[in-house]
Amino acid sequence: MRGKFIVLEGGEGAGKSTAAAFLKEQLPREQFLFTREPGGTPFAEKVRALMIAPEATGASAEALFTLVWAGRFDHVKNVIKPALERGTHVISERFDSSTFAYQIRGQETPALEKLFWECRALLGECIPDLYIWLDVSPEEGLHRMRENTRKAEPIDQFEARELAFHTRVRAGLTEFFANVPVVKIDAGRPLGVVQQDVLSHVKMVT
Repeated sequence: MRGKFIVLEGGEGAGKSTAAAFLKEQLPREQFLFTREPGGTPFAEKVRALMIAPEATGASAEALFTLVWAGRFDHVKNVIKPALERGTHVISERFDSSTFAYQIRGQETPALEKLFWECRALLGECIPDLYIWLDVSPEEGLHRMRENTRKAEPIDQFEARELAFHTRVRAGLTEFFANVPVVKIDAGRPLGVVQQDVLSHVKMVT
């Protein structure tokens, strides 16, 4: 039986990594594969490093869009598709939803929208079965991120952008999720409640 493909999505500070770590503890390892975007393969991790580097701050949406799709196609071919075909469920922190929200709406490049859906069609059967949207206000998300002194990585060039950018990202997620299977979870609630909610939806799908 083919595995299910689930995406954890949300803006900065929504708790995607925390939710993924919790799921890893709760779900049988032999049945689930956890990954992330940008990243997931050696090639795609190099793409990630390029995209979040300070030097990329002035990069155009077109440049970043091209980079992320190159990494995504490699990720799907070498990690996601093989796992799904052998019956393993895949949970990814971010996927194409982030590209739509960040590059097309956040960076205000609507001309990329048609190309986005054409690239998505090239994924074939590797389209997520469910998106779990951890929704939090941009103000709260940025506050959480910047107050988190335990953050393992420095603030990247997307996280450092102004509130207006993150407000557009949230609007982009809202728009994207009107077209795909999604569960919206209020990530502003207590952590334990959010985690159990995420776990419940994953179990229902898998």
